[in-house]
Amino acid sequence: MTPENDALIASLVGDLQPVKPLRFARGLGLAVAGGALTTLAVVAVFGMRADLLAGQFDPVHLIAAGLFLVLGMAAAVTVIVMSRPQVGNDHSGWLWAATMAGLLPAAAIIVGLGGGSDILARESIAHGVECLVIGGGSSLLVLAILAIWLRKGAPTAPDRAGLLSGVAAGSIGIFAFSLHCADNDIVHIGIWHSGVVLLMAGLGRVIVPPLVRW
Repeated sequence: MTPENDALIASLVGDLQPVKPLRFARGLGLAVAGGALTTLAVVAVFGMRADLLAGQFDPVHLIAAGLFLVLGMAAAVTVIVMSRPQVGNDHSGWLWAATMAGLLPAAAIIVGLGGGSDILARESIAHGVECLVIGGGSSLLVLAILAIWLRKGAPTAPDRAGLLSGVAAGSIGIFAFSLHCADNDIVHIGIWHSGVVLLMAGLGRVIVPPLVRW
């Protein structure tokens, strides 16, 4: 190599500093810790459903909460994997969980159109907005954790990573709040609880990509 090439290479790497590689287990641990802390905070502030405290479980509530939790963890895992791009990585696993969770708003539409729930009642809307606002607020910690994790990595699709960060955060946030929300109506859950996931997905898509550009 010529002295000019040596000088060019030296100038390019002269300011580089070694960095610790991102570890999947650490990223997942942070996401799980954020979700657990969020859940504890929601229960501490708003209280837990009376039936859960009594050891009783409504099937609709149990299925819906489980679907949101599975979707949240699947999306979080995908985001963590996306922070370390590698040839052959599959980022489509979360779609199966999203498909299952998508049955909730579909069922809500079918039941609502059939007159099975008064979704336009003032009390119904007020309660739905409460779930939307508090569920969205409960999602912010996980969204921040995933955004910070992505900044440390090198996602090749920041727009998709931001969208999935919002999906993960919204799903975990509404799971946490569903431990307080006493409504077992599939229309309420399918519209307002699913709305939290959609709201946070849009928020993540907007605010996360500019933070992780590289």
